[in-house]
Parts: sequence; structure tokens; C-alpha cells
Amino acid sequence: MTDDILAHYNRELLNIRRAAAQFAAENPRIASRLRLSEDAIEDPHVGRLIESFAFLTARIRQRLDDDFTELANAMLAVLYPHYARPFPSMAILQMEPGADVAEAATAKRGTLVDSEPVGGESCRFSTAFDVTMHPVRVAGATLAGRPLRAPEFETAADAAACLRLTLETTLADGFFSDISPASLRFFLRGQPQLVYPLYEMLLNDVVAVAFAAGANDPEPVIVEGTAFAPAGFESDEGVLPCPDTSHAGYRLLTEYFAFPEKFLFVDLAFPDRGRLLGKGRTLDIFVYLRRSRANIERAVTASAFALNCTPVVNLFPQAAEPISLDHAATEYLVEPDSRRSGALEIYSVEKVVASDGDGNARELLPVYGTTHARRSDDGRGARSAWWMANRRTGTDEAGRERIALSIFDSAFTPSAPADTVLSVDTLCFNGNLPERLPFGGGRPELQLAEPVAGIEAMRLITAPTPVARPRYGEGARWRLISHLSLNHLSIVSDGGLDVLKEMLLLYDIRDSDETRSLIDGIVGLSSRPGTARLRVKGNTAFCRGIDVTVTFDEAYFSGNGIYLAASVLERFFGIYASVNSFARLTARIKGQTGVLKTWPARGGDRILL
Repeated sequence: MTDDILAHYNRELLNIRRAAAQFAAENPRIASRLRLSEDAIEDPHVGRLIESFAFLTARIRQRLDDDFTELANAMLAVLYPHYARPFPSMAILQMEPGADVAEAATAKRGTLVDSEPVGGESCRFSTAFDVTMHPVRVAGATLAGRPLRAPEFETAADAAACLRLTLETTLADGFFSDISPASLRFFLRGQPQLVYPLYEMLLNDVVAVAFAAGANDPEPVIVEGTAFAPAGFESDEGVLPCPDTSHAGYRLLTEYFAFPEKFLFVDLAFPDRGRLLGKGRTLDIFVYLRRSRANIERAVTASAFALNCTPVVNLFPQAAEPISLDHAATEYLVEPDSRRSGALEIYSVEKVVASDGDGNARELLPVYGTTHARRSDDGRGARSAWWMANRRTGTDEAGRERIALSIFDSAFTPSAPADTVLSVDTLCFNGNLPERLPFGGGRPELQLAEPVAGIEAMRLITAPTPVARPRYGEGARWRLISHLSLNHLSIVSDGGLDVLKEMLLLYDIRDSDETRSLIDGIVGLSSRPGTARLRVKGNTAFCRGIDVTVTFDEAYFSGNGIYLAASVLERFFGIYASVNSFARLTARIKGQTGVLKTWPARGGDRILL
């Protein structure tokens, strides 16, 4: 029983007892037969009957207060599916290649990893990135201001500081030029006071990069400008499934508020192998910076740059228990695995197949979807049955939310042929179990669900996060209306700052002091028409768009990076822009002259009919 229905029950029971007392005072003879008085209900059977009626009316009251959420939640599931579902536990996983691995080994996105048991049940995670492991390790890292102990050249003459990364090959008799990685992806690891400035430094302050064999190398390989690029923003790097019906920018906002560490990855591009000949077993990478950061110099060590990492999410495919349809029910609870009751919770229903007694199978389609024009499997008649999944917002004794499946015909009449069995494919997670995993000291112990060549060991380097659950029930219809109305309001028009903040609040799934402070820290938003030159499929074109300026207040960003927040908004504005247009973001900090950064124009991909 949820707290909401318990409050309704107590309120209804109190009202009925007050009405019973009034009835007893006005009709003493009849009340005596029911053993009712102004102070008590003496007949236990009448008391139980009143309590039962109070429970029924409490459920009706809760449905009325919830604004009949089924339709609103069904629309959210089609338009913004990630908004109506829990956000499973996430963490950062680091893989260790075997010592005998001489060539790059790749673990593909979607690789499944199982943890040690907790409460008798293991948790399964899925990787979000492709991880290419090279026989390389970070041997050292230092950050220092002037005087610079680094190769000197004209482009870096005005650099105020230098970051030195020392990489070493793990091959016994190899040279760094034998490895020749096209790029390396680093996860910036450490306290927020270190990693957020480090992230901004690598992506916004670099004036040049030198690849050399020490500070006195007479022939360093110079790359003017930055060789670093952000990672985690592309459509194939999402941790949550994002259908075509949903706006990809909203997925970015959801992931940022739920797990900002997912974006603390940077890619370092390497020069060609021939340019690294003669650099030996180690390679020093000197990153020249336009400004110094004395406050983090001591904290920068090799451990802040973690290789072979990927975000992992507690989300995986699971075939649910078969469901036998009968005429005794209009909806059926979907059970992921009856042998692991309490260990699995359904994230989404992906596919429903109905099989009759003769073994004929046909796929059923969702009632609320975009596939109503499809015809039956034989290509002639209309489909005879559809399915609808309803998420039960209250949690059971294991802390899980449940999903019930209903089968309808084309007239929305419950359809339940007695000889039909449903096979249901789902995406599942382990509910609240991952946050109970031990962390630290080499734990939790992990193993691959299926072998992947080249991986010797794995470990989590951030603790699994708690499950973030959206605010179901109360006001769901109004949140949907709010979301739809915000979609039709210009974020960069007059009043756009309030529109932007309202949209961010919708996706603040953690609803913590930290995330609310982040939203409050956006204190200014302005825009003006602009023109940019864009490259589209190899061609250059001039395009009209919008120049957007966002102002942040540093006082609200204790421990949070303004640059990362601005980077997420820059991607969001770009995705939000229509086709044949662009959005170009400039970020400013309140009280400071100049700009934090102006990003290149990002062409829109939304087609407006």
C-alpha cells in the first residue's frame, strides 16, 4: 500500500465514522440494531464492512486525484519514453587488457557484465561505449605553470601552463610507434573540484599539443590547437534507448541530470605512426594551456586519467515468463523470471508475440504507438489484437514497480482467447539491488556474461548510483501538457529563460539540492539572428540561424562544472534547431568580462512540415 492511498483510506474512514455517529444520533433505534453509537462501532462485522468500503472509496479518490493517469502515461511512453520510466543504476567500468595482448582489442557497446551476488542475486550491467584497449598505460601526469619544462616552439610561446602526460607501452619489447593508436579515450577521475576544471582545461584552454620523447626532444610532433574532443554526446553513445519518436536532446538532459559522470570522457587524437618513429617505449604528451590553474596543480596525477573505461547501466534484455490468456482477467502481470522474484524489475516491454494451440505465432503491436496502419501478418485484414502495458506505480514488497499487460481487439474490447500464450520480450534492471553492492577494495567482483578476447579483469571505479524514479501519478496529465506546451514555445524568445528552466526541471530526475542549484545558476538567456557557414555532406553552404548567449552564476556551481553544463546545453540547442538552420551558443559567467566559450554553429536536424 502506498503512502497516498493510506492517507486517503484514513481520511475516508474518519469521514464514514463521523457520518455513522451523526446517523446514530438522528436514528437511535436503527443504529442500535447495527450497534452504532456516537463513540464506537461495537459490531465487528459492521466495522469490517465500513473499513472495506473506506478502502474502496480511497482507491476511487486516489484515481480522481491522479487525473486518470493511464492516458497521460501512455502518451508519455510514446513521445518521451525515458521520461515515464525509472533511470536504472549506473557506474563507470574500467577494463584491463591482458599482459600478452599485443594488438588493440575491442569490447563492443552492449557487452554484458555480471556482478558478484548481493542478497543472493547478481546484477547485470551493459556497456554504453565501444572500448578499444591498447597495450598502453598512463605512467605519469603533472600540471605546472611557468617556467615550462617542455619543448619550445612559436605557437606555445604565450602558454601560461603545461600539462604533461606520460604514456608507456606495456609490450615487453615494443615501441610506442608499434602501437599507433588513432586515439585514446580518457575518463577524468577524481573529486568534482578536480575533474570539472580539468575537463574545461582540456577542451577550452589548449593552444597546442606536442608529442615528444621528453622535455628536451629536438623534434617533437606538434599539433596546433587542441587534439582533445568531448565524448559521450553522440546518438550511439546513449545509455538509454531512444526511439525515433523521441527528441534526442531530451535523452541528453536526462542522462546529464541522472549521471553527469557519463560525459567526463575526452578523446585524444594521435598523429600518424610514421611521425612517432624513434619515440621509444614511452611517449610524453605536452598540452600547452592559455591559462594556469594553480589550485589543482597538486591534485593532477596519473590516476586522474583512466584508460579503457565506459559507462555501464543496469539494463539488459530479458525474456519474461510466458503468459497464458484466459477469460478470468483483463490484465496480466508480467513476471521477468519467477525463479528470481524480487531481483528483476521491468524497464520496458519491447515485443509481444501471441501463439495459439496449433503453434501459429503472430506479433502483437502496442495500442498507443505509431504502427496502427500496419495490417495483419497475412497482409490482408486488420490486426485483431493489440497490447497495452500499464506501470503499477506502487512498489511491491521487494521494492519493485510492476507492469501489467492488457490485450485488446480493434474495438478496444478485452481480447483473451483461451488457447493463446504470450511471449514477452522486455528490458529489465535489478531494481534497487546495485546500490547494495560493496564498493572499494577490489569489489564488487565482476565477470563477463560472455567471453571477450583481450580482457583480463574489470572493476568499477565509481559506486553504482541509486535508481532514480520519476514522479508518477499525481499531476502526470499536467506534466504532459506542460511538456507539449513547452515544445511549442521558443526557448530563445522573450521569456525564454523561464521556458528553459521549466524544461530542465522536467528532466531533473534526481530533484536534489545540487541539481536545483545547477538550474538556478542559469541567470541569463538572450538571442539574435545570425549567419554561419556550414558543411553538409561535404558541401559548404551559408545558413541563417540563431546566436544564443547563456549566462551562468558561478556561485551556484560549487562542485559542478559550468563548462560541462554549457556543453550539454550546446548540444541540446543544436538538436532542438530545425533543419536548414543552426544554433550557436556563447557561454558567459556573470560578473566576468569576455566569454567562457563560443561553440561552432551546430546545424539542426529537426524537419518542420
